[in-house]
Amino acid sequence: MNSYSIVVGIKSFSLSQDEKRYLKKFKPLGIILFKRNILNKKQVMFLTKEVKGILGPHALIMIDQEGGKVSRLSQEIWPYFPAANVFGKMAKKNIESAKKATYKNFYLIGKELNELGINFNCAPVLDLFVKNSNDIIGSRAFSKNREIVSLLGKEACKGLLKANVNPILKHIPGHGRAKDDSHKKLPKIELSFKELQDDFYPFKRLNKIKYAMTAHIKYNKLDSINCATQSKVIINKVVRNLIGFKGILFSDDLCMKALKGGYYFRAKKAIEAGCDIVLHCDPDLKYIIKSTLGAGKASEELKKKLLK
Repeated sequence: MNSYSIVVGIKSFSLSQDEKRYLKKFKPLGIILFKRNILNKKQVMFLTKEVKGILGPHALIMIDQEGGKVSRLSQEIWPYFPAANVFGKMAKKNIESAKKATYKNFYLIGKELNELGINFNCAPVLDLFVKNSNDIIGSRAFSKNREIVSLLGKEACKGLLKANVNPILKHIPGHGRAKDDSHKKLPKIELSFKELQDDFYPFKRLNKIKYAMTAHIKYNKLDSINCATQSKVIINKVVRNLIGFKGILFSDDLCMKALKGGYYFRAKKAIEAGCDIVLHCDPDLKYIIKSTLGAGKASEELKKKLLK
């Protein structure tokens, strides 16, 4: 059956009848889980099993479990995982100890996710920490030092992969300098291609990782019209050619206020720009369906890549 190039959010701890009908009809590539979907281990395991029962065993079950302020797993049930900057601070004193700690941390995150039936983690964050930028990144960044970000990001990926969870790098080609929160408005960066080389660097170093997620950022000197998610210029010239990322590219959430226009248009524009899969996190089905139709059907080549 045809499947669509989209991953969607759901409303609660279990699938509603309408959500089941949607999954059976459109066969999205997967779902993404938030705190609203997570009650306890038994419930999450039942939910992920139910979704895979409809979409197939290779369905993408995604989550944002970075640690620190972006943690979907409640500390009442699951272990506490620190924010990325904790490991960055360790790296200033001893890079080898920081690498080992980062690997172990993300391996343990991966073990918890794998047990729940979750196979994709939207982490690590490879954005640089930039002073006086918006706090939406903040502690989520390993460091302001591009080398430390690269080294610890690599260990985070290795830890997740060891636990059979796929890492998704974010936010390519770099969100760290944004003065605004892309959940609320479109951030604009007025730096040249040359001035952004440090931001691109960690993604370039980890360009063999299979999955990455875009930044809803408008780099005015690179593309004065479109943000990165919807920019052929950014995706082709920067992400694919300069950075050398040849893997599967997810859009960030289409529901964020950085993007304008209807959901069909948002999804279609992201796919046409070069995103392989779009992400629609808000669980309102009438809008999800519009994004689904805008995303279009997943190619056989994409489905084969996801199975590798």
